[in-house]
Amino acid sequence: MKKIVLILSLVASLVYAKKIVVLEPSVVEMMYLLEVDDQIAAISTLTMAKIWPEDKTVNLPSVGTYSKPNLEKIMELSPDLVVTSFHSQGVNADLAKFGIKTLVIKSDSLEDIYKNINLIAKETGKEEKAKELITQTKTKVAEFANSGYQGKKVAILFSSTPIMAFNDNSLVGDIFAKLGFVNIASGMSGQTPIISPEILLSANPDYIIVVGGMGGSESEILAQNPTLKKINAAKNGKIITIPSSLLLRGTPRISENIEAIEKMLK
Repeated sequence: MKKIVLILSLVASLVYAKKIVVLEPSVVEMMYLLEVDDQIAAISTLTMAKIWPEDKTVNLPSVGTYSKPNLEKIMELSPDLVVTSFHSQGVNADLAKFGIKTLVIKSDSLEDIYKNINLIAKETGKEEKAKELITQTKTKVAEFANSGYQGKKVAILFSSTPIMAFNDNSLVGDIFAKLGFVNIASGMSGQTPIISPEILLSANPDYIIVVGGMGGSESEILAQNPTLKKINAAKNGKIITIPSSLLLRGTPRISENIEAIEKMLK
């Protein structure tokens, strides 16, 4: 019986063994969690952050940055699949010309993350592992649903000049919705609508979340918009900068990110 199981396992590994070029950092993390990192032929790198698990991904071959992948390097690898996202989708048409299969993913919500896990699992033969990972992640995320923020108003700033905020149709917005917050940009068009200082003053959010490296600093925001010193978030010291890697990366490690965010809010 053990021999049969071993043979079936070997056959399955041969069927699903692929050379995959991953141009989306969250999928790199996903493949390590699904235990199919041996199928990674190369990745794209980040300029301002690292990809988990850092001690291993630092040694993976690179095909350029995730926003500017090198098409020639990708072609040299003759991959079975290239995983792209919004940032790297410009290479899809060129790869199609050479008959290279691509998989485009998006991560605008937690549900998208779960769908992406299933998509990668299907490509790599890890459907059962995916079910386990998704269940674990959903369970951990649910633990933060009653963190004491229900009904609290929040503005999540993408930019300070002009003031642009993430609405609920974004991963960032979905994260804060799961924590119970009411997003003042909810219902506005686009994922990052422009919000005037007057709207912010009128909405009077309890928290202002600044996306690290993108939204500007608290001092810059208040210096450019001094009237915002009157809102609850400013008066109560609740203008909080959170690293973009915790907010914008659609990783299956999202429950860990939410835990870190929740600690920063406190």
